[in-house]
Amino acid sequence: MAIEAQPDPAASPVPPAKQRPNAFESLRNRDFRLLTLSTISIGFGQWGQQIALGWLVFVLTNSAVQLANVAFIGGVLSLFLTPIGGIVADRYPRRTVIVCATLADTLQATAIAILVLSGNVEVWHVYLFSLLTSLTTAMNQPARQAFVADLMTPATLPNAIAMNSIAQNISRILGPSLAGVLTAASLGAPFVFVAAMRGLACINTLMMRPPQRPIEDRPTRNPLREIIEGFKYVLADPKTRVLLVVNMLPSLLVYPYISFMPLFARVELGHGSGTYGMLVSGIGVGSIFGLLGLAFLGDRLRRRGTVTLSGLIIYLMLVMAFTQTRELWQSLAVLITAGVIHGFCLALNNTLFQTSLRPDMRGRGMAAWQMGSGFNPFGTLVMGHLISEFGVRSTELGFFSTCLTIFVLILIFNRAIRRA
Repeated sequence: MAIEAQPDPAASPVPPAKQRPNAFESLRNRDFRLLTLSTISIGFGQWGQQIALGWLVFVLTNSAVQLANVAFIGGVLSLFLTPIGGIVADRYPRRTVIVCATLADTLQATAIAILVLSGNVEVWHVYLFSLLTSLTTAMNQPARQAFVADLMTPATLPNAIAMNSIAQNISRILGPSLAGVLTAASLGAPFVFVAAMRGLACINTLMMRPPQRPIEDRPTRNPLREIIEGFKYVLADPKTRVLLVVNMLPSLLVYPYISFMPLFARVELGHGSGTYGMLVSGIGVGSIFGLLGLAFLGDRLRRRGTVTLSGLIIYLMLVMAFTQTRELWQSLAVLITAGVIHGFCLALNNTLFQTSLRPDMRGRGMAAWQMGSGFNPFGTLVMGHLISEFGVRSTELGFFSTCLTIFVLILIFNRAIRRA
């Protein structure tokens, strides 16, 4: 009779097969799923209002300078308030901060919808609601970004950041397109849509029941000192410092072109509000594919800093090509391709930054990150005035070329980004 071989206790155990990374691992967390739905809804509101307000200003004034002024005034307020939002996110329960800010967003969106539907809206109303939106965004975004880390473990955080970026880009894709279609049907319809989306975001946030995040028991300090402490923290590390610069430069020199899409759609391509929405959503369409690629790669990607900056350089070359397109299909093809690279690199930069922050500094750190977007209005203001002198194509090409040159120099001479 054959004797069954017994396993040798001294033998090394066979290592388990390495599991393939699950691109949707973070969505197993119920509260993160609700946060994701809330992020999509608030994004619909944000992009929908941007499209609706931009078209409303263009209809009321037919002026590129007015488009620039509205974006500038609201953005400057957000730039100064965002550090305070970071302190609030570190001092108080982040879910509560998100709920209050989203509820305020819902109320202001409802108010402007009523004004537009009743035919009583004026240009000064647009400025007012742009300021109010900047206030709520400054409170909402640092808490919302930092809250992702509250819900996740260190192992699932990179995937959650990628999924959070996917949620933002879903709204970037569908929000502008829906708002553009609704604007073509009725000037007031997109504002009703915005109010409904922000209300839904508030409901989803209220449904979350995350474990209470322990708030550090420390004496209340001067808010200005805490803001300075936060900036010192993120600027002291060469890695986080260069990541902040890489995040800020496109906001100043590239993203302002989105505010002038109505002008590009009507003057350069000869189309209306529907095309405006399609152009704005073009980058978002590609971004979904880029973000999914990042989610599938997980932690397997190496030399992330070099990949991030190299990809953004390619992205800039593509948006430079966009300024020279003459047909709608050409514009969309270039923007979608640019979006694949942009979505991948932007989320990768965000992941590198967030995973470098201490938990007690995450709110202020993400406020500093969010402030990068606050430089958009300065670029928009300058771009708007130059467009009125030199035209859309030449002005945007000059801005993109400047950013491209700076990124190439950073990649060549900055060791921190290459080692990140």
